[in-house]
Amino acid sequence: MKRKEQLSTRTAIIQRASWVGIIGNTFLSIIKITAGIISGSFALLGDGIDSGTDIVTSVVTLITSKIADQPPDKGHPYGHGRAETVATKALSFIIFFAGAQLALTTIKKIFESAERTLPDFFAIYIVIISILGKAFLAFYKYKAGKKVNSSMLLADSKNMMNDILISISVLIGLIFTLLFNMPIVDTVTALIISVWIMKVAFDIFLETSIELMDGLEDQSIYTEVFNAACGISGVKNPHRTRIRKINTMYVVDMDIEVDGNLSVTEGHDISKKVHDCIQNKIENIYDVIIHVEPIGNKEEKEKFGLSKESIGKES
Repeated sequence: MKRKEQLSTRTAIIQRASWVGIIGNTFLSIIKITAGIISGSFALLGDGIDSGTDIVTSVVTLITSKIADQPPDKGHPYGHGRAETVATKALSFIIFFAGAQLALTTIKKIFESAERTLPDFFAIYIVIISILGKAFLAFYKYKAGKKVNSSMLLADSKNMMNDILISISVLIGLIFTLLFNMPIVDTVTALIISVWIMKVAFDIFLETSIELMDGLEDQSIYTEVFNAACGISGVKNPHRTRIRKINTMYVVDMDIEVDGNLSVTEGHDISKKVHDCIQNKIENIYDVIIHVEPIGNKEEKEKFGLSKESIGKES
């Protein structure tokens, strides 16, 4: 399948998953917020607000999928792939804001002198529906995210899985509230939920920072690159290697050493073989940049990069 067709299929899968998220979370948000207001359950209301933020995340995912897979242009020679990473980071702020807002409102309610009422029993049935709905959305988005290697969908599926834990905590809080006739339990549960929401947002924020700062969470690709380069006859000392990730693709920048007596054409042929070997043997390679040096060449002001010997050593 050609690269263009792969991008088209990937975009279609992300957009379909986004629409499923929008429709599913809209339904869950409406019934939970409505049930929370009617039943008097502050925890259920908070859970509904969290589902409301999930609608926003799905809309952002939908829009970003169209941007991320656009081809490179004059202003973006590396393409638009990092739009996904930027969008994922933006989602972390949205999620954090929802958690902080719920926390402030809940703390205010805890210190209010107004009489608290017990939530209605039917709120429990709404929470059970929420758990089942979120389980479906989490599985669907995780499966789609893994299929197309989308950091946005995987982050969203993680958010959905956390929502299941939130709904379970709401369910436990409601049961304890009704059993022990203590409305404060429901409010405290809402506060715990708000803290959890903010933690999830912070974790997503840190994860996206790795790619935006040209770091790699999985260093094993360096070993694959060095093995591919060393398999080419005439290649010595692959070094000053730097790999950056752009969405699902990798850009490899590496220096190799060859016999200094070779002609420019012969040195170029060797670098071309290294280029093609890396492209063919390793998945998701966007581009490979090879710099050829004579064996034993030393550069005093050479910029930082990794070599085969440095992999596995502590930084």
